[in-house]
Amino acid sequence: MSFRNTQQLTATIKEKAREFGYVSCGITDASPFTEYLDALEKRIQHYPDSSHLYQELRENGYPKKQAEWAQSVIVCVSRYGKYRIPQGLAQYFGKCYLADGRLPYATEYHAADAFPAFLKELGLSVTVPRLAMRWAAARAGLGQFGKNNFIFTAKNGSWISIKTWLVNEVLDYDAPQTTSPCPDKCTRCIDACPTHALEGPFMMNYGRCIAHLTFHLTTLPPEVVRKSMRTWMYGCDVCQNVCPLDQGKWEQAEEFPQLDEISPQLTLDRLFRMTQPVYEEIIQPRFWYIGKEHLWVWKSNALRAMANSGEARYRPLIKEACNDPDERIKQMARWAEQRIG
Repeated sequence: MSFRNTQQLTATIKEKAREFGYVSCGITDASPFTEYLDALEKRIQHYPDSSHLYQELRENGYPKKQAEWAQSVIVCVSRYGKYRIPQGLAQYFGKCYLADGRLPYATEYHAADAFPAFLKELGLSVTVPRLAMRWAAARAGLGQFGKNNFIFTAKNGSWISIKTWLVNEVLDYDAPQTTSPCPDKCTRCIDACPTHALEGPFMMNYGRCIAHLTFHLTTLPPEVVRKSMRTWMYGCDVCQNVCPLDQGKWEQAEEFPQLDEISPQLTLDRLFRMTQPVYEEIIQPRFWYIGKEHLWVWKSNALRAMANSGEARYRPLIKEACNDPDERIKQMARWAEQRIG
């Protein structure tokens, strides 16, 4: 396709993004994300115990290191806050993982394939980078950072997903959004963070974040945080759930593919009882942050959640797990036995 000017090409890209179902599309240049890199360095210095988790993210601030020819970053936002979540699951799973647009049967997955294919039809070189996507969205004018470090949009709150692509053409760039939508005195997200990972506005100790503790550890979480992890099995939504800017932004207007079918498998007792074949066939393909060889993580998470639920019906399972052949499961079961009383 040929275009008379940059403005026409930019307009065509944004129009096509909307046709593919993205709620918004913005574009920024491919220069380094200096504000992101500064914020990363601040956390590395402030949280030495978690510094290794942040040091790995430095490359995400340099678009041109991932594609020397990159000139522009195209950023698209989709909304997952439109899906109905089956009753009971939201106390165990972060909702973004229940309605995950990266799953191959999701509508968003097909859009993420079709959109770069369209960009290539326009004659552009395209690659999917590993970038600081929230910072890309803010710099592309698509939203503002809340104190809980999520990107907020006026219409959809923070219940959004972000996709980015690098292209080799200079385009019309959107003005960044540099202010925060949060009222100055509001600290609800900070006050509510169960493990105090969210220590202050725009700060986060990821090593204490429930998301990290539930699916990125290859050891049991420290005893000091197990009680405060509550019943979360995979991710956490507390700081979003309590935010006034997110109230009324979740509609539950659509069904997410296959979520109703899998939801009976996502109870604490069934997750604890599941076998390796069931795990590999049903659970792990959907919640892949926990590897196939780490079924014990799910069982340990389930035991901790049972204990924190305070429900007496779980006591026989916890007692049984105290004799599990896996020492890690056994250790968590003994902690859970003491916790539930």
